[in-house]
Amino acid sequence: MSANELNFRTEDLTLQEVGEYFVETQFDRHVIDTLKSKKTVVLQGARGVGKSFLLRVAQKELDEEFEKKRILAVYVTFNKAGLLQTADADRFKHWMLAKICNRIIRESRKKGVIQYKSSIFSTLSSEGTDEATELRLQALERNLEDSWKNPESPAVTDSGIDPEVIKDAVEDLCEQSGVRRIVLLVDEAAHVFIPEQQRQFFTLMRDLRSPYLSVKAAVYPGVTYFGDSFQLSHDAEMISVNRDVLDSNYLGSMREMVIKQDADLENQINRYGEAFDALAFAASGNPRVLLKTVSSAAPLNTSNARRTMREYYREVIWSEHSSLGDRYIGHREVIDWGRQFIQSHVIQTLRRKPLTQDGEGDKRIFIWIHRDAPAAVKEALRLLCYSGILHEAGSGLVATRGITGTRYMLNIGTRTSPDADPVSSATWLRKSISIKRMVEFGANHELYESIARLDVEKMDEGLKEFLKSQLDRSVEDLDLTFFARSRLKELGFDTVGKILAASERDFQQARGIGPVRSRQMMNAATTAVLEYLSG
Repeated sequence: MSANELNFRTEDLTLQEVGEYFVETQFDRHVIDTLKSKKTVVLQGARGVGKSFLLRVAQKELDEEFEKKRILAVYVTFNKAGLLQTADADRFKHWMLAKICNRIIRESRKKGVIQYKSSIFSTLSSEGTDEATELRLQALERNLEDSWKNPESPAVTDSGIDPEVIKDAVEDLCEQSGVRRIVLLVDEAAHVFIPEQQRQFFTLMRDLRSPYLSVKAAVYPGVTYFGDSFQLSHDAEMISVNRDVLDSNYLGSMREMVIKQDADLENQINRYGEAFDALAFAASGNPRVLLKTVSSAAPLNTSNARRTMREYYREVIWSEHSSLGDRYIGHREVIDWGRQFIQSHVIQTLRRKPLTQDGEGDKRIFIWIHRDAPAAVKEALRLLCYSGILHEAGSGLVATRGITGTRYMLNIGTRTSPDADPVSSATWLRKSISIKRMVEFGANHELYESIARLDVEKMDEGLKEFLKSQLDRSVEDLDLTFFARSRLKELGFDTVGKILAASERDFQQARGIGPVRSRQMMNAATTAVLEYLSG
């Protein structure tokens, strides 16, 4: 294998290759052990940080330990959920149920836990065997995934399953076969779903929990909606996959990760250690980005590393982020504002003092955003996290004047790529960073003005028509206190559209409404519309 043939994506790897390429760190071991445990887990991280890889490592280890520990790993990916864009909510629900049951039956059969003529899952079908059940559900799954080709054609949607039926069947399976429990590893769990589908999934995730079945789901930051029925703090443990670039073992583990895929690169990495370390540091803990940039810099040397850092972090990463505007059309204004905010203001502020080799210059890579910043600003930052341009580095943090907010780390490649020699800049920066130093953006920073509220009038006509049902929603539907809703209605702002057409100063005309409450009112309306636009 050459550097140009490095594997960037886990779905291209066999389970054997997953085991061969795995580089264990203390953090990874903690994540994998948690995935193998009884806990319900939400695994969150940007594209390419290794969520799928960790799920597969957990699956491989459980497979190898099965005869001894009798814990059955069932891996399922929901990457085709986007094909089920339909107004019929039952289609998606029954597609999920059918897919999960199919994978449980399949893995049980592979492990010899159930036989072809067994009847443990027969309650899911009018037929008398698990084989007949599996065939019926496979057909249902395929038909639902292909329904987009003929949206007007009637389709069978009812799987005949509900979560209680699945739990009963799994309990019977465990008791009859000596299996202790099933660990359901759900990849691509939410980022391709519209918000309503996401809410359905997390409701199902909660409802499937039992002593015999635990669910682990990989999601992306910024585009995941858990819904009202799923309380993250109570129903699951959240694990964020953010590798610490300041950890003393970080560079060593990233080197080993690349060498395990291609041992021939070891000599180049040792010879051009500073160039490789700059690429690894610029990747900001993202293995896929590191593998892509190492491949692009082949044959590895300082000159190629400089070129790659300039091209990838000045152009490619931003192009990928901007393309989200084509997928989330209603978010295009927010996405464009986020790019402008980072490129024109944040990076320039962080680099205000030039990087020099004598230790002078600005060493900051962290920013802090006030908790009461406009909802559209927060949405822009979440989408930047999805793209890996920002990484959340702590919420509820107290900054100047005792105010709380969220700290973000800027992707280091975007921080150093504007310099004439990004390799040297990354090397210098790596030795100088302090997590305590950050640039603060308050609740009413002047840069927020252009995005502080959604301007419905500027949206194109097609999108406005699409939004009409949401803009006509009553203020009673918003996540606001009774007091706040009452004050808005007193002023005549009784719908979402009227709130968005107003200003925060308009709300402050009501008794007892100041800057904080008026911002909360605008944020509630903005959040409701942005969530709808995700679909």
